[in-house]
Amino acid sequence: MPDTIIPNTDIQSIPLNRLVPFAGNVRKTRSKEFILELVASIKAHGLQQNLVVKREGKKFAVLAGGQRLAALQHLAKAGDVPPDFAVPCKIAEGDLDPVEISLLENAVRDDMHPADLFEAFRALVDKGASVDDIAARFGRSVESIRQLLKLGRVSPKLLKAYRADDLSLAQVKAFAVSDDHKAQEHVFKTMRPHTNSPYNIRAALTDGEIAGGDRRVTFVTVADYEKAGGKLRKDLFTEGADSVFVQDAALLMSLATAKLERSAKRVAKEGWKWTEFHADFGYEQKAQFRRINAEPPPFTEELAAKVQLLEAELETLQDAWYATDEGNAEEETSEVPPRIAEIEQQLTAIEEQRGEPVWTPEQLAIAGAVVTIGHDGKTEILRGLVRPEDMPKRTPPKSDVATADESGEPQRPSLSASLAEDLTAQKSAALAAALAQRPDVALIAVVHGLASQVLLNAQDAALQVSASKQSLQRAEGSKAVAQMDATRETWLRNLPATPEDLWTWCLGQEQSVLLELLAFCVACTVNAVRRKNDRPDCARLQFADMLGVAVGLDMKEWFAPDAKNYFSRVGKPQILDAIREGNGQPPAPAWEKLKKAELAAMAEKELAGKAWLPALLRPAA
Repeated sequence: MPDTIIPNTDIQSIPLNRLVPFAGNVRKTRSKEFILELVASIKAHGLQQNLVVKREGKKFAVLAGGQRLAALQHLAKAGDVPPDFAVPCKIAEGDLDPVEISLLENAVRDDMHPADLFEAFRALVDKGASVDDIAARFGRSVESIRQLLKLGRVSPKLLKAYRADDLSLAQVKAFAVSDDHKAQEHVFKTMRPHTNSPYNIRAALTDGEIAGGDRRVTFVTVADYEKAGGKLRKDLFTEGADSVFVQDAALLMSLATAKLERSAKRVAKEGWKWTEFHADFGYEQKAQFRRINAEPPPFTEELAAKVQLLEAELETLQDAWYATDEGNAEEETSEVPPRIAEIEQQLTAIEEQRGEPVWTPEQLAIAGAVVTIGHDGKTEILRGLVRPEDMPKRTPPKSDVATADESGEPQRPSLSASLAEDLTAQKSAALAAALAQRPDVALIAVVHGLASQVLLNAQDAALQVSASKQSLQRAEGSKAVAQMDATRETWLRNLPATPEDLWTWCLGQEQSVLLELLAFCVACTVNAVRRKNDRPDCARLQFADMLGVAVGLDMKEWFAPDAKNYFSRVGKPQILDAIREGNGQPPAPAWEKLKKAELAAMAEKELAGKAWLPALLRPAA
């Protein structure tokens, strides 16, 4: 291409209404926001740069300065400049391709570094210009100008690092949360690659302050905190509640305590034995109490008499039914007598007439209430908390397995002994699998078991520390057994074949490896199966429940009831109760007329994915 250049002609003034956009301009995308900024700038400062144009008949096509042309046309349309406003232009008369001229204007340029922009706007304010005036003169929002000024006041050392690409813009914005240059420079000097995220920078500079999204701030409210004289730090680069930081934590807690105390005084009037208030009342604090629930209000004399008659009739009918082969069979071959279902429906209807549960005088005499701040930042009241020393003496729980009463008369069974044993076998296998993953709890369990036998002469424990391997046959095919089998195979592949060689192997292992092996071996001794002659509150099963709590056992992760393992093995009333409980609403009336096998299949489908469990597998109270 010949070395032709645009002749260095003088600048000429051309009426605005004779200028048109160049069709071949390389810039195809224009920013409406930037055009409006140009409008404000030209209006405030005048046109600071000429346009480059080329004749096109009686008009002039703008080769360079198309965005300035758009801004001028916007001003003309608004009446801020006349249609024939004189625009300084340079006319391209040489041989250079107009497209190349457009490309030169847009490509061969070096934009200001953002840090230079920050400092330039800061300099304007330092000279006395107001934020509102700067925003108007440069066509920007007041908020954006405040953000630029905030960045411009970051420590010069950090802006230098930003210019050298040692900091990102996001990091500089995080540093801007504080105006303290010494604090900024200290965090910059001490931060490491794993602590240099904007989040960590912001957290370091606001250490000791409380973010506006904290539940305590929500509880007190920012407005009340400021009204009390509290100071805030505002982060211009974060949205939402966390853009505000409470700087006086002591004042915030004082306000929260006063508000909680007022609520606690109102709750105390309900008649509780004691009432407390705590800003933080988490799991560990709750675990120190037993929880009781309000009870349904008493029946009227008329309803009480009716209930007594219905329950007596129901008991007679059920005893007669369960005494038959059909009533005792795990697979029913005939329907439950219609009168039993009718009475149960009547009792349910009467129960629903009792109204909302109430706290009885006996409950109020032993229990208390705690007022605290909930996760949502609202007042949370925990009623019915009982200190261990205030709990009434425990009475043996009523078994849910078929037993005989004191007179020797058989009672109606709810779960067969076989089903109870199978369900608790599932629990025992799951407990073993969970314990195998917790060496810390396994070590505690071994020490407890040995100390109980050696020092306390206690022999009945869920953990058979004599290392008698417990059978998992009744839970065969379960997720827990599969996991235990897989773990066993892994250890067998890695352990020596003889006890002598195993001793040498153990001597050479890290403590962490030995603890993992200990956990698995201890898990293999777990016996939480409730057999036919076991009392529900026997020491072994009680310890199994405590062990389950320690490992965080959640049977929903290990067992899902289906038609085969549960529903086909209980009566229709229990199946309907399970559906009602799992769905949170009564079953469809038509379901009560289904055959038991059909109802069991329906229950499996209805409760799939609902995380419903038989009571025997739920966490211990």
